[in-house]
Parts: sequence; structure tokens; C-alpha cells
Amino acid sequence: MTEKSMPGRLKLELEYPLRSSTHILYQYISNPSGLQSWFADHVDVKGSGRYQFRWDDGSETMATMVKNVTNKYVRFTMDNARDTDEFMEFRISQDDITGDVELLITEFVDDGEEDMAASIWDSAVDNLKHIIGA
Repeated sequence: MTEKSMPGRLKLELEYPLRSSTHILYQYISNPSGLQSWFADHVDVKGSGRYQFRWDDGSETMATMVKNVTNKYVRFTMDNARDTDEFMEFRISQDDITGDVELLITEFVDDGEEDMAASIWDSAVDNLKHIIGA
């Protein structure tokens, strides 16, 4: 699901069902070693909520963790964001009746790049599923 943000930018929202407890999943979205195991090749904390995400292809970005609710979600603002309203968020949702757990990922992408971005996220979440046995 996508919706318009600023001109040329889209808010991309992706949902992934996972067989995991919220506690375990939260460890993989909220701390550097967890994020490094599936999201980026190298994750370093550079002081007070500042994260450096680096990939082996040479790309990197800096982000600030701006919201963090234990076992619920983590939100980052990215230094390279085009708009101050843009963010990247990992949210954990659990159905009250079935107990099913989903990872909801939100980020902002250029118009026309949503399929490529979704494919990259699909691959990253497949790695996460493999790591946590989901």
C-alpha cells in the first residue's frame, strides 16, 4: 500500500506475517546487532540515538532513532530524507484473538521506485525470517 507524500515521493507501507514473539522480533528492529543481522551489513551507534547504516556495496546513511516503544515499534528519521515528515518505521502488530504477529515497515520512496523498494524489503525480511526461524 502506498500513498502520496510530497510531490514525487510515496509513503510505502509493507506488511509481513512472522512466526515470532513480539519480544524476540523487537530485538531485531531496535538494537544495532539485531539490525545488522538482517537490515544493513554494518550498524554502528554514533551517540545519543544516532545510527550509521552501511552496506557492502559502499552505500551508507545516517539516521536518528526518534521513537522507540518496547515490543511495539521503532522510528528513525533519515539524514538524507527530502522532507522533515519522512521517516522509516518498523512496527510490530499482534492480533489480540489469534496472536498472529506482523512486521509493518514504512518508508518513503521516489514515485516509480516502490516495486524496487518492496523487492529489497522482501529480501531483507526473508533474511530476518530465516534468522529467527519464522
